Amino acid sequence: MANEKLRAARLQKHWSQVKAAEKAGISVLTYSRWEKGVQTPYLTTLDQLCEAFEMSPADLGFGHIDGSAPAQVVSVAQTSPVLIDRQGREISHESDTHELQLSKELESLCIDLEFRVQCIIYEVLSQRTSLQRLRKELTSILTLEGNNTMDLERRTVLRHLALIPIQTFGLTAFGASRSFLPEDILTHCAAGITACEHLSRGIDLNLAYSATCAYVPTLKSIAKDCPSQQGEAIELLSQAMLLLTTLGLHLEGSKAAINYAQQAVKYSEISGSLELILTSLGQLAWIFSCDKQYHKALEKVQLAEHLLTKAKQSVHPLVQSNTYAVLGAYSAQNGHREYALKALDMATQTFFSTPPMNEFNYMDYDYSEIALTWGLAHARTGHPEEALKAFTEIIDPTMLTTKMPVSERVRVEFLNHMALASVKSSIKDMEQAVTYWQAGIQGAKALKSEQRFSEAVIAYEIMEGVWHSDKRITNLRELIVHW
Repeated sequence: MANEKLRAARLQKHWSQVKAAEKAGISVLTYSRWEKGVQTPYLTTLDQLCEAFEMSPADLGFGHIDGSAPAQVVSVAQTSPVLIDRQGREISHESDTHELQLSKELESLCIDLEFRVQCIIYEVLSQRTSLQRLRKELTSILTLEGNNTMDLERRTVLRHLALIPIQTFGLTAFGASRSFLPEDILTHCAAGITACEHLSRGIDLNLAYSATCAYVPTLKSIAKDCPSQQGEAIELLSQAMLLLTTLGLHLEGSKAAINYAQQAVKYSEISGSLELILTSLGQLAWIFSCDKQYHKALEKVQLAEHLLTKAKQSVHPLVQSNTYAVLGAYSAQNGHREYALKALDMATQTFFSTPPMNEFNYMDYDYSEIALTWGLAHARTGHPEEALKAFTEIIDPTMLTTKMPVSERVRVEFLNHMALASVKSSIKDMEQAVTYWQAGIQGAKALKSEQRFSEAVIAYEIMEGVWHSDKRITNLRELIVHW
């Protein structure tokens, strides 16, 4: 039985399982087993856990251990130590030496990210647990914490995870070329999509895009030919299309992204998941806005708001918040400032009402998205100073670093809009605008993002119009070189 007290304590601290394990000085695999209730800690590690959480064993769900016989007692004698199990029985030294050696090897392996990832996948394959749980557990150990730096190990693991389904199952435009159980294929594709989502937050947009595209024909084939796996295949197709919408916008442009977003809406409607439908409609509204179809963008998000208002089932708070945020953004874009600000107030309140660590798999949504939307709403309704204030909640205006982990494509988006807001502000600080703009154009080129590059070009043209006689502005044109 799962240890709900331990889980509740972790959520109260706003910790992931990875962070809790680090605080207690144990492997994440060990911590995960404690939380699942399949293993209990020794007294020494229980002390570490209590110290990390600043709580008693009983408060952490281990009251039955507190005060009981020690889990491991080492008696120091002139010869070898005597080991005692939980029941007070002596363990033979020879057998325990092998067990301790194995335990050390496992602890060493548990530090390895790829080993932990494969353990999660194997557990899902062997127990046939839900793909939603798989994606949540993978996200818990793959999510960057404390900074926005993707280290080499993490990037390598993500790339392997994205490519394994393609190589193992021989995925082609006609589906899997080799014979495997559809549930095995779906498990690895779910892991692959999760990896691609994380890769897309760095600079590997092309790999994430190509890999996700490779999964689609096989997912469509399973959805069509395997009735018992149809639901999971359609849900994964919706999630793949949501990811391709984002990547397609950056790599192919808004027209291709509209096609992906429309497919995301189609598959979400087939799935019957209101949360997926609302998320997909929000994505489609965003892409219509990027394509300068502002009225269509507002129409789609108003449809989402209508569905949310009429919903007879509970909807995840983050989905609600996202729907209100998108409504605010495109209401502002269509000149409705007062309505936009009310919608954004709702988005913010709903976001902060979400229980800590209550993750949602279908979208990449955190407070940075709310801050960005507030900034855009102010900028689009003629309040650039307010926009800058909102943007600098996430971006340090001096160091140009992020104050919380965000994807690289979002960081560059902030910088582009900060440059534009600086130009339009009453102060018209050229030095500030140029600093933001240079960081934005460099980031766009590193990402090879058509969308971010286009935003930077528009910002430059406005800067050039405002400071047309300044040589420094003229010289910046040399940086506008497409890859």
